[in-house]
Amino acid sequence: MDELLQEMITPAPSRSDKARRRRLVSTFAIVTLAVVGITALTTSALFTDNEAIVGGAITTGTVDLSTSGVLTFDVPAQGLAPGDAAFATVDVKNTGSLAYRYAVQYQATDVPVPPATAPTASLSSQLSLKSYVLGSGGVGSCDHTGTDAAAPLASVGPTLTTTGLTAFIGDPAQGAQTGDQTLAATDVQTLCFRVDLPTTTTNEFQSTSTTITLRFDAEQTVNN
Repeated sequence: MDELLQEMITPAPSRSDKARRRRLVSTFAIVTLAVVGITALTTSALFTDNEAIVGGAITTGTVDLSTSGVLTFDVPAQGLAPGDAAFATVDVKNTGSLAYRYAVQYQATDVPVPPATAPTASLSSQLSLKSYVLGSGGVGSCDHTGTDAAAPLASVGPTLTTTGLTAFIGDPAQGAQTGDQTLAATDVQTLCFRVDLPTTTTNEFQSTSTTITLRFDAEQTVNN
């Protein structure tokens, strides 16, 4: 009886009403999903831009040492006699773009002579080698007049080393060393070299000969 009264007060919805409600629920769900989809598309798409720039060239400098060439001593045609000296000049040039410091090593080499007259003595054991800066701040001439009373830049001997290159002016080790010479870019320095044969040299050294090799090593001064 109560159920009959309830149905009379609140009648059951018709089939058409149920279908309409399902369509509303479906429509709401579809609209909600559509909105979520648009939101997702909107938040994941961004406008972007970029630009690349190219810098100028980064170029390194150069350390370039050159010399005037062969070391030619002004030995008389008849050869040296005890008490004589021979002289030679060398231009050291900085043809690079960076200032550098340089050092010089030397080595003497005794020259064999024909067997018929071969002496047993080595001339390198008698010679001394000295160097001077020629020109500004140094000696005025590369000869007896300019060097006899002048203090040498470097000096070695009597007895020159023949076993390998040996430090002479400065030191080729990296960094500033005592005696190293410095040249700015494009500068030139002239060195004077003097070889002396002492008056105490004996007959056994007649007709002997020695050559001297000089090696110049340069390194940058900036940051070093």
